[in-house]
This record gives sequence, structure tokens and C-alpha cells, in this order.
Amino acid sequence: MAVHPAAVPPCPTDLPGWRDWHKRMTDTFFASNLRDEILLEIGAQLRRCNLQLEAVPAAKKCMRNFSSFFEAVTREKLTTGHLLGASIPDEKYFSEMPYPEMLELPEALKDQQFLRWLDTNDDESLASALRYIDQINETVLEPPFEWVAFIYESQHLPTPDGTGALGRFFIYVPRQDFDQHIQFGLQHDPARELPKGVSVVAVQKTEAGTGEALRRPRARMKDFWRKRDGERIEISTRLKETGLAENCYACHKQATLPITPDPLKFDQERFGAALNTINKRMASYGAIDLDGFTRAAYGPPMGPRTSPLRTPEFLADCSAGLVKPERLARLGEAMQCATCHDGDRRGELNYPSGIRMQPKGGTLMSWYVVNHQKMPLGVTDLSLFERKALVMCLNAEYYRGQGDQPGLLESWMRQEACW
Repeated sequence: MAVHPAAVPPCPTDLPGWRDWHKRMTDTFFASNLRDEILLEIGAQLRRCNLQLEAVPAAKKCMRNFSSFFEAVTREKLTTGHLLGASIPDEKYFSEMPYPEMLELPEALKDQQFLRWLDTNDDESLASALRYIDQINETVLEPPFEWVAFIYESQHLPTPDGTGALGRFFIYVPRQDFDQHIQFGLQHDPARELPKGVSVVAVQKTEAGTGEALRRPRARMKDFWRKRDGERIEISTRLKETGLAENCYACHKQATLPITPDPLKFDQERFGAALNTINKRMASYGAIDLDGFTRAAYGPPMGPRTSPLRTPEFLADCSAGLVKPERLARLGEAMQCATCHDGDRRGELNYPSGIRMQPKGGTLMSWYVVNHQKMPLGVTDLSLFERKALVMCLNAEYYRGQGDQPGLLESWMRQEACW
């Protein structure tokens, strides 16, 4: 679809022209299997033609979903200063927030001895680091505000610093107005470079200025960077040191993702209670809004309670022989992700859920449904093959459709009833 600059077509100027353009671009995008280069080209053309679209209100109305989608999902690549993909410029995202300290590491976690213990990363050093957190808690006057710390190794998510670190030293820091979920990368393989990454997910609970509880919590995220100069370890940020950042919402449909340690390497006896406490705390927030992101712009939720696509014929096709005919109805029942991921109890699973690959392969959906078997919540009667089919069918229903019937994302984007 790439065109030479001299051959860039003129922008539509009337309703029939925009109707034709909208249809062609939607067809092109889904026929390309949602390729990134096509997505970016459509986003660029939409930006170039924005004034002409504004001049045709009827077209603007019937392209609302299409326009909001391409504006949101291409912002990080096509708009300077928006590497995070948020509508807020990166600089303001990190510098202007309701509580300035939300995205700052507590001073106690910049202690040089504490940081060196994490670098040394042997049993004795990590035990010392945990005792250090215990000492902090001795100064906390109210139990609800005590910190929680534990160590684990991730099954699928290395730190975003290129070191491939899977180890984590996790610290939960609760406060009156916001909570911080902090993770220091730990070197799980002595042959690898020391990890630099430190991530913070801050969940705002009250309105700044009034202290009133928010109806829906809000969150922001930040990646810090450990710089080592001799014996000293400085704390900088990933954006400052590398110029890199990603779209937070692409993966964090729910800002606080459940922690799923490698069961073969996790000390359940020592840290199991702390892990359960944190996962329950994360679940208690309900759906969390990510500052700077409009969830609705990324499409409708995957796995609605009902879908016109979810016929026996569709289920037999999308499951590719992995599910026995008598179990197809059960497969369809298990596809109701939006029962929980409804934007109220949990964040919706919309684009690019199900197709965005993780560094170690697979998608978050496949990891939680197939590998971890944590989702669908409370469902225990699905075989491994049925779980694989579940992921395949959710993706087919959302992105591919069947025959002449488009998938849920494409149908939402077309707004046929409006035209």
C-alpha cells in the first residue's frame, strides 16, 4: 500500500468520498492481517486529511470509531513526544500529575547498601534486603500502610532493559492517596548482564485537593534505570538513558496484572502469603483508568457475553479440530471474557489483546489462559487443547470473523448502521 509522496491521493471532500475512503482503508487494514506498516500508513493519511474530515460532519460522525482507533494506536509512532502512546506528552505525563511523588521511588529504596544487595543477589544479600524492608515497617505506625516485599521469577516477562532478567524483588508501598507496586529486576542467570530496570505502577485512589475516594482508580507507570559507576548506583529513568518507551495500554489493559511466579522456582512457604495478599489487593481496585488513554478508542471488548458470530459452525471452524463436537457449546460459554473484563470489574480486553507478542513468545492472553491457566477466572474444566482453542476462537471472533461476517473489531470500526 506504500505510495510515493508525489502520488499521495487527494483527501476526500464530500460524504460519498469519505464513505468510499473509509471502506477502502478498513478493507485494506483487515486484508493485511493488521500489519503495522499498513496501520501506520492509514494513521498518517488520516492525520493529513483531518481538516477535510472536520468539514464533513456526517462523515466525521460515521468515522468516529475508525478515527479514534487509528489516532490512538499510531500516536506513539506518528506524534513527536508521545512515545508512551498517551494523549499527554511524555514530559507532562511524568512531570505533571495529581500527586508529584506518585511516580518517584521512595528515598529508602535508593539506599546504596540496599541496591548493592540486589546486585549481589545471593541468598544472604536478598535476605538482608528483605530485613531492610522489615526495618522500614518498624517505623510504620498503622498496619494498613506496612510495605510488602517478596522475591519471585517471572515465567514470561523479562525486564524491558535488554538484559532478559526474569527475577524480581517486588515491593508494595501503600499510602493514603495512592499505592505503588515496585519491581526491581534481579539477575536470574549469572552469565547475563546485571539488570537495570526498575518499574513502578502507581494507582491513584483519591482526588488530589479534596482527598475524596475516586469512583474509579487511576494509574500511571514509569520505568527507572540503575546506572552503576564503581561502587555507586544511581537511579535514572529508562526514557532519559535510552530514549525508549512503549505504549503502556497495549499490554496493561488492567494496570496491575496478577503476579504469576514460576511455580518451580517460587518459595511458596516463604512468600506465598505475601503473593496472595498482593494479588487480592490488585483485584480489589476493579477496573483502573490509565491516565492519557481512552480505553474505548482501542475497540470493543473481546469475548462479549453474546456474539452473532458464536455459532456451532464458527466454533467448529475456529477450534481447528482441538475440541470434540460435544464440547463446542462449553467452549462458547468460556469465551465470555467481558463478564469480568467489562470496564468496571476489570479493564476491557481490546486491541491488541490476543495478538501482541511477548518477549518470550506467546501473548498475554495465551500465557494466562493456556500456560498459567488462571483465566477464565474460576474455570477448571477445560483441557489444555480446549484452552488453546479458546485463545484461537477469541482471536478469530475479534479480528477475523467468518465468511462475509466481519470480526467484532472490524464491525465496530465500520459503523455500518451510521452510514
